[in-house]
Parts: sequence; C-alpha cells; structure tokens
Amino acid sequence: MITAQVTMTSKEKITKATPTTSKDLPDVERLCERLLRQQPQSKALLERLLARSRRTSNQYVFAAVRGNRCSACNMTVASAQIQKVKGGEFINCAQCSVFLYHEPKQR
Repeated sequence: MITAQVTMTSKEKITKATPTTSKDLPDVERLCERLLRQQPQSKALLERLLARSRRTSNQYVFAAVRGNRCSACNMTVASAQIQKVKGGEFINCAQCSVFLYHEPKQR
C-alpha cells in the first residue's frame, strides 16, 4: 500500500510524490504518470484520490494486487480484473476505488 504526500501545480502536474511507508514501494509519481499515459480518462479520479490522500494519512491512491486481493482494503478482486492488472492495466478496486497495479513477485 502506498500513501503519498503530493503537491499539485496550477497546471495540475504532479511535481512531488513521496512514499511514506517504505523504501521498497514503487514511486507514486511514476505510477501516476504511467496511469495518465495509459488511461487519460482516469485523471479526474486520480485527482480526487490524491486530494483524499492529502486530507487523511491512511488513504491510498495505488495498491498492489496480492494474491487475488486489493492490498489496501483486502477485498477479493475478480479473476478477469486480475488478468487485466497482470497485463499492465490499472483497474479500480470495487470496494475502496484505489488504482490497483501488478507487483511482480520478488525473489
């Protein structure tokens, strides 16, 4: 799970995103850029999630799919959705709305 402190400029570009839980977490800024490149229609939801994460410290914008569950809320994710995530797409968790991404298993 990733929490972030994000600063938005007047052009709505993400200028700073710092994971606050672990050095091993993916860079939130890089995930935001990848999401907007792949799915530009997701910009409004991304901005709402970023604003929510700034207001409350325990809210997340991105979460990895671990097993068949959202790592933010522990909700089971449908297998068809998991296949999309493994294919590199971002999906939204049906329960908590965060963007889910694939986290390759570390060896």
